[in-house]
Amino acid sequence: MAEEFYSWLQDLACYFILLSAVMNFLPDNSYKKYVQYYMGLLLILVVLAPVFDVTHIQDKIDSYIEEFGNIDTGREEWEEKAKQWEGEWQENIRTNGEEVDP
Repeated sequence: MAEEFYSWLQDLACYFILLSAVMNFLPDNSYKKYVQYYMGLLLILVVLAPVFDVTHIQDKIDSYIEEFGNIDTGREEWEEKAKQWEGEWQENIRTNGEEVDP
């Protein structure tokens, strides 16, 4: 547990070093707001990384990327998957007691 915490702190330190380096290498202030915006998004990901590890969201995201990353998947297969997911979703809602429009 302590090892994971130190790794997370190390990631934060690397982030702030990267941020200061990027901000110092900018040629002028016209790009500053854009760089700060994207670095802020990156900071959110770095800060939430332990939450992703605990909830195993990263594993789900990786499996979705792997599933959708197959370029050879045809349109018909996508439509079948969408119908299957919709059916599972509607069944899940029915089991939870909510009404679903047919």
